[in-house]
Amino acid sequence: MKFTANEIAEQVGGEAVGDGNIELAGFAQADVAKPGDLTFAENEKYFRLAEESQASAILAPEEFASETKTVIRVKNARIAFARVLPMLFPEKEFPPSIHPTAIIADSANVADTAYIGPNCVIGESAAIGDQSVLEANCTVGDQSVLGQSVRLFANVTIYSQCRIGDRVRIHAGTVIGSDGYGYVFDQDHHRKIPQVGGVVIENDVEIGANCTVDRGALGDTLIGEGTKIDNLVQIAHNVVIGKHCIIVAQNGIGGSAQIGEYSMLGGQVGIRGHTTIGPKAMIAAKSTVLNNLEGGKQYMGFPAIPNFQAKRQLIAAQQLPELIKRVRELEKQLANKDKPAADDA
Repeated sequence: MKFTANEIAEQVGGEAVGDGNIELAGFAQADVAKPGDLTFAENEKYFRLAEESQASAILAPEEFASETKTVIRVKNARIAFARVLPMLFPEKEFPPSIHPTAIIADSANVADTAYIGPNCVIGESAAIGDQSVLEANCTVGDQSVLGQSVRLFANVTIYSQCRIGDRVRIHAGTVIGSDGYGYVFDQDHHRKIPQVGGVVIENDVEIGANCTVDRGALGDTLIGEGTKIDNLVQIAHNVVIGKHCIIVAQNGIGGSAQIGEYSMLGGQVGIRGHTTIGPKAMIAAKSTVLNNLEGGKQYMGFPAIPNFQAKRQLIAAQQLPELIKRVRELEKQLANKDKPAADDA
């Protein structure tokens, strides 16, 4: 699909400076771009590389200009970049249909505009909304509800009694609604506590590949509107995640933890169960949250503490070898000072 520089500029609220009628059919990094490609630069260094490239046009902030290239100038180049890519690389479209190998319960309600792929299984009283897509080998359990324009990539499993909002995207291998990890020690063995709650995923959430979201023990596990979850994340039973959070790969969030809206969790963060993180908190990668944290602050470390405090501790730890050496020297000096004077010959 081709667009002129003027058409792209109009779509991203920018201005094409130079040949606005030049046609663009791809988007590439400057070092591999070819004629007909649009490339991207948001600082002086990368803009100069883009000018030297084979690209036909550059997407860049408003202050940049070129004598040799068409420049699509925008207020925020990164936001414009995110808007342009779907134009030049549209996702595969799935025509409304049900594959003959799909198994759908008689009591299920599948919208006429939905696509149900090969080997999908849809349980009793489940509902699939308009324009939703289930790629191959997906399962939707009994009484689960998917809203409009939901996309399940291959091999996604939705257990029973889960509610998925509109425009939710769930990537391959993810499991929604598996049993929470609940046991009680009874005499000589661990007795399983039945997990009878559900999972609620609100509108515009995206969940990466191979994640697990456990169902609640009694109430629901909740993922708030607009939250984006990376790959390989474990969310335990009765967790509540607020709106528009960012959760990076390999997080482990313990049962009944609460994460405030607009919070950001770096990679491999661990959160103890029954802890509360306030809104707009930022947790650095590999941190471990053992206690409640206030919102609007940055944290890091094990256990997670305010980042300025953690950095001071890190600096102090780096100075320990030299400090130990100095202490030993002082000890030697004190020991020598305390020795009785040698007798005169």
